[in-house]
Order: sequence, then C-alpha cells, then structure tokens
Amino acid sequence: MKEVLLRGDGLATAGCARLLQNAGWQVIRDFEARGKLPAVLLNGASQRLLVDVFGDHELLRGLHRIERRVVRWGGETLVLPHEALVVPEAELLHRVGCVGSAGDRGLYTIYGSRYGQEEHSFGARIAEAVSVQLREGADEHACWVEAVEDGWLFGVAVGKGLAWLLSVGAGAEELLAQSCVIAKEVESLRVERSRFAANPRIAKQVAGEGWLACGGAALSFDPLCGEGTGHALREAILASAVLKAVEAGEAVEPLQELYASRLQGGFRRHLEQCRELYAGGGTSEWWKAELASVEEGLRIIGCEIPGPQRYRLLDFDLVTVD
Repeated sequence: MKEVLLRGDGLATAGCARLLQNAGWQVIRDFEARGKLPAVLLNGASQRLLVDVFGDHELLRGLHRIERRVVRWGGETLVLPHEALVVPEAELLHRVGCVGSAGDRGLYTIYGSRYGQEEHSFGARIAEAVSVQLREGADEHACWVEAVEDGWLFGVAVGKGLAWLLSVGAGAEELLAQSCVIAKEVESLRVERSRFAANPRIAKQVAGEGWLACGGAALSFDPLCGEGTGHALREAILASAVLKAVEAGEAVEPLQELYASRLQGGFRRHLEQCRELYAGGGTSEWWKAELASVEEGLRIIGCEIPGPQRYRLLDFDLVTVD
C-alpha cells in the first residue's frame, strides 16, 4: 500500500491526511506539540475549501458569525459587511478529525511543521494575542482592524461579551492607548495571552527526494492579510496531488518544480498585498521599517515568469495539459 508520513498537527497536514487516505493511501502521523491560535477567522472561500477537503457539510455548524468589519486604515474609518466565522484553532482541528496511525516512517514524508530548514524571513513583527472583555453594547458580530502610530490592532468578537485582540508592533496596552476605534469597544484585558512571530517567511527548499514541506514548514503569512487557512488548504491539495502523481509514475523533477513555483507565486502575491497595506498604514519609523522588510522580500523572491504548465489541478488531482 502507498504510505506517507505526516509530521505536524496543523490544518495543512490534516488536509493532506484526509485527501491521501481518501485516495487509498496509508497515512502515518507524527504529531509535534505546538501552541494553537486562540481564534481563526474563516472567510467564505476558506469555509468552502474546508467543506470540500473534509467532505462534511456540517463541519462548521454552530460557529460564531462575524457580520461586519470595521476598518480604520490611513486615517479613514469604514464599516463594511462581512461574512465570516470565528473558531479557536484547537476546536477547528478537533472538528476536522485525526486521520492516520501513529508512527515515524513512511515511503514519502510531508513536513507540516518547521524542522530546522533554512528560510527567508522578512521583518521582525511579533504578535500578541490577548483575551478582552468588550464594553456593554459592543457589537458581538463584528471584527475590527486599526492602524495606529506604532503598529496595528485586530479584534474579533467571539460571543458572550468576549473578543480576542491581536496587537502587532507593541503590546496591547500600548497600542490601545493610540487607538480611536478599537479602544472604544474594550472594557478590560483578561489574563489569557500568547505571542508568536507575525512576519512572512518561506523555506529556501520546499521539496526534495521523497519529501515535501507544507503549511508552517513551507510558508508563514502576516496575519494582517487573513489568508492562513485558505493557503494551508490549497497547499494540502497541491502537496497530496503531487505525491499521487509521483506514485502514478509521473516524472519527479517537473512535479517538484511545479510545487515550488506554485508556493513561491502564492508567497509573492502575499508580499504584494502586504506592501499595499503597510504602505498605507502609517508613517512612523515602525511602519517604514516593516514596509522596507516587505520590499526586501519582493526583491529576494523575484518575479519569475513561469513557462508552459505541464499540469493543472482537476478537483484534487494533477492532470497533464494537452
């Protein structure tokens, strides 16, 4: 039987596990403990991908709804309609389920968590997530994003008068003191806090003989752009499709090149989106430094024009292009 070892416990490896098991592979899991995000915001595209990959139309039932997005960026405040769901990462992973048996060997390996590989890393942004008590009357179906002098804030209501607040650039207290939108919604900060790197990074090599890097082992995105879930699932679809094509007898090198170029292209598009947001967020030294790090990333990653594509994705499989 075709077998694959998946290292890591994130959404990308969960997606690979489900897709490859559905294709008849034996899935072996090697979990590596890591901290989980307190809240993940799922836009419409991510919701559809989750249902498609895991095949469960009830997967997202009962999650807290976000219906409005309040944005203050570059001095202007906008209130926009928004259709999203919010869920703790641990609960989302519990809902998608654990597929596979325990072990540490497989014919192929997919790395879903960082394993000491060399990386390109751009910027030094650290995010602090803190639970907050909302003021009485605050909109419990809203999320907020606000640029302030020394960084940015993102808040998302999770129900029962609570929200999670992400602060990037400085601590929550310092950035809330500079806020004119989100500060009005916050009654108090609670005890629960966590910190994690928030700058974009990409592994210098994402594929090799018998292995692929996927999810956090391959890429990491700035949370400002809100793309993490969608990227993780698309990487899972591509990684599993590449392994199925290799096992079916397709040449390995073109598939590795395809995988690397697709991931690099997605990362470059992310950096371009970051450049637009950081260019308009503020003019302090912090904003200038972080914009410069994004520009450095775009210079290093480059803008290669891909040649003719030999393969295309059809559902969850790669097929040759005539």
